[in-house]
Amino acid sequence: MVSAFRKVLFYLLLTINVVDIILLLVSGYSGYLSPRDHPLLALSGLLFPFFFAANAVMLLVWLLVRKRMMLLPIAAIILTIAPLRTYVPINLGAETPEGAIKVLSYNVYLYNGWTYRKKPHNPILDYVANSDADIICLQEASPHEHMERRVNTILKPLYPYSDSIMYEKNGDCLAIYSRFPIIDSERIPYPSAGNQSMASRLLIDGDTVLVVNNHLETVGFSVADKKEFNHIVEGKGKGGNEKGLLEKLKRAVAIRSTQADAVANYIEEKGIEHVIVCGDFNDHPLSYTHRTIGRGLRDCFVASGNGFGYTYDRFGIHVRIDNILCSKTYEPYNCQVDRTVSASDHYPVFCWLKRRANP
Repeated sequence: MVSAFRKVLFYLLLTINVVDIILLLVSGYSGYLSPRDHPLLALSGLLFPFFFAANAVMLLVWLLVRKRMMLLPIAAIILTIAPLRTYVPINLGAETPEGAIKVLSYNVYLYNGWTYRKKPHNPILDYVANSDADIICLQEASPHEHMERRVNTILKPLYPYSDSIMYEKNGDCLAIYSRFPIIDSERIPYPSAGNQSMASRLLIDGDTVLVVNNHLETVGFSVADKKEFNHIVEGKGKGGNEKGLLEKLKRAVAIRSTQADAVANYIEEKGIEHVIVCGDFNDHPLSYTHRTIGRGLRDCFVASGNGFGYTYDRFGIHVRIDNILCSKTYEPYNCQVDRTVSASDHYPVFCWLKRRANP
């Protein structure tokens, strides 16, 4: 009887571990799947940390139950080292070299103008003004009418060069502020209900640098949707609208894939050697969106940051969706997500870039 129980337990644990490993591999490399053809699998990357944690638990279980089976979860860990490093990088600190330029990307949430309308200071605007960044890429940058004068009064004297584009009337606004001359800017064409990407050419120390600022397709969750999603994550969901939430996620991830293709193709077609890509991708680090836009580029947080680096963590959603990428002609230093300012629904991300002598 005992022998039969042990046999059943062994095969049960083996089945659980194998299924988890399959899910771990699919989620870890979900960025290679087309969200238009496999939207549900494309979303699985959001669950990668949970599948990885489950595999780590199985490693401990096998240690106690049958040590030689530890090779199974160890092999899975080895196979997913690359996505693990992308999701949770660990880097030794390095001193920022002299001459490096500071780049800031921040979804400023319309400066949260409805909250700080009559207050003497706006923490989002103050943060941007005091960032000492050389290049600032902002998303949702359209200030309410009562904020526009404050924004211009504070930022214009600090940054002699700036540009912005608005998505039709009352749509999304992308803005760039720079200490370097802006040669020109244009919208990267792709289908969207209200999101956009903006490409600017800057002149930096004699080099033409392409800076792409993105705010890709949002999921479109209402406040009620976000609260329900949070309840589901906490195990308190009443049920009834899970399918509706999932359909919104699937729709958005498919749209973003088309937008990511457009941005990546634009960068490649321009053929500019020096490239900086910023913005709110609205997608996780292992996504098709991130992998496609990052083709041939370096993720500055992966290269020089540490930890999960969540830039959005409201309503039970914890994910790094804001990014700074750069061409291999730059070396990134000390990329950080600054969680000291919480007036926006996103946290700002910044890093320093140093032009490499021999890229």
